[in-house]
Amino acid sequence: MKKHKRGLSLASIFAILFENTYYMGQFISKYRILVLVALALPALLTTLVSAQTPTGSGLSITPTISEFTLKPGQADKIDITLKNITVNPLNAIAAINDFEADNLTGNPQLISDTQDPSPNSIRKFVVGLDNVPLAIGEQKKVTVTIQVPEDTPAGAYYGVIRYKASPAVPGSTPAPGEVSLSASVGTIVLVTVPGQIKEQVQLSGLHVYSGPKNSPRESSLFFSQPNRVGVEVNNLGNGFIKPYGTIEVRRTFGGRVYSYQLNGQKVKSNVLPNSKRTFINEIFNVNRPGRYTVTANVSYGQGSDVLVLSKTFWYLPAWIFIAIIAVIALLVASALYARRRYKKGSHQRDSHRGY
Repeated sequence: MKKHKRGLSLASIFAILFENTYYMGQFISKYRILVLVALALPALLTTLVSAQTPTGSGLSITPTISEFTLKPGQADKIDITLKNITVNPLNAIAAINDFEADNLTGNPQLISDTQDPSPNSIRKFVVGLDNVPLAIGEQKKVTVTIQVPEDTPAGAYYGVIRYKASPAVPGSTPAPGEVSLSASVGTIVLVTVPGQIKEQVQLSGLHVYSGPKNSPRESSLFFSQPNRVGVEVNNLGNGFIKPYGTIEVRRTFGGRVYSYQLNGQKVKSNVLPNSKRTFINEIFNVNRPGRYTVTANVSYGQGSDVLVLSKTFWYLPAWIFIAIIAVIALLVASALYARRRYKKGSHQRDSHRGY
């Protein structure tokens, strides 16, 4: 942000407006207010424009994921497009990072320890990785080779080719009002080396949720309408798996109310070796009180095996729960009233016998 010439600041202008709103118990003149607002407007517009001006260092990258099946000794290439999306020239500093799954969403978690590579690392596979200088707004295509060493055993290998934005002039400091960013972007690389691939998959959980996406509540008894199902898949093998299948929600006495395809997008998501991933999707039409069953039929690979898992849950709207409590309370009150009436009648009968 450029420094303004000497004059009223935003804070002082609004302070004057506040202090002079009342004068001796009366509003000050409209003319004076208009003058002060007119003075504040240029500074306010300048602040807004400066806030919307991109500063610092940042990159965009395509593609975000690349998948290969390569035998030992084979090679292929990735064409990566990098673009400088800031107002400063920068250098895109190249690096390779191993990662692991978070065992929930499948999102990669970078491993910061570069001295101890993962057994599934692609570090030995990547050839021709260099830093890339980028002028303001410049876009470049770089080609990176993926070469599988001859002695690589069969299995799944993965990592991230990452580029970190760095100022083109080392040691330069941002101008007043600018923010110096160290943004980084990357493309995920998945390599399958064919051979003795062990496929072993387990449906380790089926979850039903209600509430917003960022804070779902899991249960088997819902007073608000359930709206999501999570299918937990555990990959116990040494290769990537792309699970798929059909998830059905049925009402006990009403048939199927909803179904969807698991991992049904065009580019299917993977589950990494020795990790779990929960595929969460929205469900609809669970809008009548009662007992429901959700069933997952999941396959992987060539589809020769089908894994089946079911879970039941209840949907009882709050008004039904309140009505049940009210009926129980009414029955208890009626029983107590009848008991008092009975005891009173017995006491009166015993009194008559005494005479």
